[in-house]
Amino acid sequence: MFAQINATTIRGYDKASYNSSETGKFMKSWLIAGPVFVSEDSLNPDLPIQEKVFKENVLSSVKIVNGQPAAPLQIKKNILQWKMFSSGEDAVMLDKVFDEKERDYVYAYALAEIKAQKPEIVTLGIGSDDGIKIWLNGKLVHENWVPRGVNKDDDIIPLQLVKGSNQILLKVQDMQQGWGFIARLLDKTVLANELVIAANSGNIEKINFLIKNGADVNVNNASGIMPLIAAKVSGREDVIQLLIKNGAKESIVPSAEILVDSYYASLKNKEAPGIAILVSKEGKVLYEKGFGYADIKGKKIVTPDTKFRIGSVTKQFTAAAILKLQENNLLSVNDKLSKYIPDFPRGDEVTIHHLLTHTSGIHSYTGKPDFLNRVTKTISEDSLIQYFKNDPYDFSPGENYAYNNSGYFLLGYIVGKVSGKPYGEYLKQNFFDPLKMKNTGVHYAGIKLENEAHGYGNNNGKYDDALNWDMSWAGAAGALYSTLHDLDIWNNALHSGKVLRESSLKAALTTVVLNNGNKPAMNYGYGIMTAKYRGLDNIQHSGGLHGFVSQLVYYPKQKLSIVMFSNSMNPEVSFDPNKIAEAFAWNEMEKQTSLIATVVPVDSLKVYTGRYDFMNSAVMQITLEGNKLFAQLSGQGKFEIFPSTQNEFFWKVVDAKIKFIKNDSGVISHAIFRQNGQELNVKKMKEEVIVTINPVLLDKYSGNYKFINDMVVTISREKDKLFAQATGQGKLEMFPVSDTQFVLKEINAKITFKEEGGKVNKLMLNLNGTDSELPRME
Repeated sequence: MFAQINATTIRGYDKASYNSSETGKFMKSWLIAGPVFVSEDSLNPDLPIQEKVFKENVLSSVKIVNGQPAAPLQIKKNILQWKMFSSGEDAVMLDKVFDEKERDYVYAYALAEIKAQKPEIVTLGIGSDDGIKIWLNGKLVHENWVPRGVNKDDDIIPLQLVKGSNQILLKVQDMQQGWGFIARLLDKTVLANELVIAANSGNIEKINFLIKNGADVNVNNASGIMPLIAAKVSGREDVIQLLIKNGAKESIVPSAEILVDSYYASLKNKEAPGIAILVSKEGKVLYEKGFGYADIKGKKIVTPDTKFRIGSVTKQFTAAAILKLQENNLLSVNDKLSKYIPDFPRGDEVTIHHLLTHTSGIHSYTGKPDFLNRVTKTISEDSLIQYFKNDPYDFSPGENYAYNNSGYFLLGYIVGKVSGKPYGEYLKQNFFDPLKMKNTGVHYAGIKLENEAHGYGNNNGKYDDALNWDMSWAGAAGALYSTLHDLDIWNNALHSGKVLRESSLKAALTTVVLNNGNKPAMNYGYGIMTAKYRGLDNIQHSGGLHGFVSQLVYYPKQKLSIVMFSNSMNPEVSFDPNKIAEAFAWNEMEKQTSLIATVVPVDSLKVYTGRYDFMNSAVMQITLEGNKLFAQLSGQGKFEIFPSTQNEFFWKVVDAKIKFIKNDSGVISHAIFRQNGQELNVKKMKEEVIVTINPVLLDKYSGNYKFINDMVVTISREKDKLFAQATGQGKLEMFPVSDTQFVLKEINAKITFKEEGGKVNKLMLNLNGTDSELPRME
């Protein structure tokens, strides 16, 4: 059982009492009662059970009498005492409040008082991990069932206070990993900041809400930017007119430097991981700055000279090395892998072209269940290849696209074998030295780099040391380090013809075509992607590993180069290079339509439901619940999507859109998904008819089945449902489509059970169209 909070019994609200005038101040003291398990029967209740418990309202108010302790609660078999908890930080982390941390899927109540001198409306900003309900004076005023971390002001709620004491009651429910909330009454500066964000994203509904609840359209946010400026830069003409209608005064857009500075102003003087940015045009540096810390403990700030691990941005150097060797007639992209590794399984089917374009079907070693347990220790090139060499293929070469680090590691091996030099030495002699990239190289264990950034992980606002990879595990897939200036030199040299011949660069920028003649969702060529943002073409690649993330982007028409680094994989401020480009070229970009929800008949919504293939086994499920459409991507939460037209929808929780496309027969064939300037064509998957089978069969299929290396797939029964769980991964429900075949809706997978002599002895797993045989383990 959970241990109760170690505190003396309090009387009345005690410290959990606030005045309505205390805006901007975080509410750190609360009366707390809990926890309650979502399910006493299961350690891992499925989402429907969790959501059902969230919707239950067993409590809406608590009688508090000054001078007397609050009466204990009885929920099911639990007797819960109200205890005072005062947090030493802005957030109230409930997994620290209670001693027991072994169980997820719990909820607790938090209680506080807000005193008002007169009836008034105040605005509450709240963030939670995960689902949250809020009652004010016994009335439910807000609920949000969402998986997320604790971030301030994720939800903004108006509270109609009465004169005197107002009771605010929270129900916070944990899904998995982390549990807590953060709350405050918002002041004018915070409201102004939210209005700027809404103006930038074109969220008309939120703009109207904020203005109605006191946000001043002519107040600068904390970074000195007004809402009208944000609307102009983001090309939101309708937002501009709305703001002017509500009294916004004409404002001149400040310089790009001021705009970019404003994006990262929150990192100034803050002990947090940093961000480094460089922008150049035609090779001339227009902007270069660092924000935050390269080393928090050592008090070393990020500067333009700080060295960062660049992760998968390494891949374009690897691709360029292969193309340079081809230019020198030392290899061909049409060569078979078997030419260089004769005993590689199916190596005579795989070409260098397949490796470059992530279409080889070779299983990516970074997705193996034991990878993270191994990655901190040095490994040889041959040993790493042996580590994934005999894994089953994800699909046949050329049939599909799946981002693949195994392919690029093999390319580095090929570079070394063909050139007769180690991969890093080849890059140095052919690229780094000629271009005078003096601060770029292969990272390795024990390397001593001056001005190197330390990698951090973000744990609900607390920064801990990130998992420290030994970069021998990344190789040509991601082992390079560099600086802003060096990558800018590379970006400009590559795209001005100083690195490769025109024909080689053209090949690198050409989107791969699959065996069936289709192009994959990503516009991927050789180690690089092409995309559009607000009508402007760009060429890009990102990189990421524990503690580091990077972006390298080039806008060819504008000859604009953007380099970005961070020493946290989840920076607490925007890390979108398109927004940086917007600051410098907003007046050259297309206007954007804003997010205005419209009404679509329920009958029309039904045609969009189903499953959509997002590649790499990820599936987005579109479901209709009542008159609302919801979308859920594999491993993520379920969110409502809102119609902007008859066939276009948008998310409110993230800046993303989806447009459904019909074929000549009037049937939905695919959808176009857009987020962060990327566009994916996602195919609608075949509808599966779920049937009812004899429950006796579920026991027959339960057991362990051997998959790749040490990975095991466990099939288990819970009541009348069957679940599959691979080693180190989450549990997925299996839906029967026949007595022997099941579909896993959350991923692109089917399982078929086979028996011999009246006993099930194996299962066939079809994952992304590729079959694998898994023998049953005794």
